[in-house]
Amino acid sequence: MKEKSIEILVNENFVYAKVLDYFGVEYYKSRNQTLQEVCKSHKIDPNHLLEVFEGAQQRKGVNSQEFKRYPARLIIGYLKHTHELFIKDRLPFILRQINALNTSLDQELIGDLKMVLPMFVDDFIHHIYEEEDRLFTYISDLERFVIGKSASSKMLANIDSFSIQEFALHHGDSDDEMRGIRGITNHYNTRNIEDIQLKVIFKELQAFDDELNKHAHIENYILFPKALNLEKQAKEKLSNTYSLN
Repeated sequence: MKEKSIEILVNENFVYAKVLDYFGVEYYKSRNQTLQEVCKSHKIDPNHLLEVFEGAQQRKGVNSQEFKRYPARLIIGYLKHTHELFIKDRLPFILRQINALNTSLDQELIGDLKMVLPMFVDDFIHHIYEEEDRLFTYISDLERFVIGKSASSKMLANIDSFSIQEFALHHGDSDDEMRGIRGITNHYNTRNIEDIQLKVIFKELQAFDDELNKHAHIENYILFPKALNLEKQAKEKLSNTYSLN
């Protein structure tokens, strides 16, 4: 493996590109060098790098069904963690790759990517912060009230000003925006793409899209039903204290 070129390695597994980026290696500039040569020039322990490669390959996703037995607060904690990974890891890497794209490539495609992706990221980050500030806070307040850890007066004000059902109706907005990116990239098709950097961008976008779908599944089919049940319990509990219309 140490004698393989960077281009061959990244073609074998695109996740190596991000690992190399983490170690300060611009893989697309070192594509014709062997891994051994790159490690020598960047003063990287090749055995350590291979261990990180192996760890990146073995990283497994979570089984969303397991979350059904978790309380809402733990699900929210997991979702916040994935939000942070999206914002601080996956999306910045993709944007850096797009900004560094070879100008000799398809100019229309590069122009579309450089225009659409930054706008998507800005909208996506806004969506995440709104979700955390409004939805997650409200669900956490519901859970605290139901288990007796917050006052009914605060919950009464919150429950009259927020609707989980209404929030859920607009929850597919990010997927609508990803639909445009799928169109630009022909559903991340790399069949006729030779440039290694563009391949990595398409593969990273596809991986992000897949992760986003799994993330949305946990929210839509596990967190929202739990939240609606908590909301129902909270209203029943409040009705024993106040007269609700």
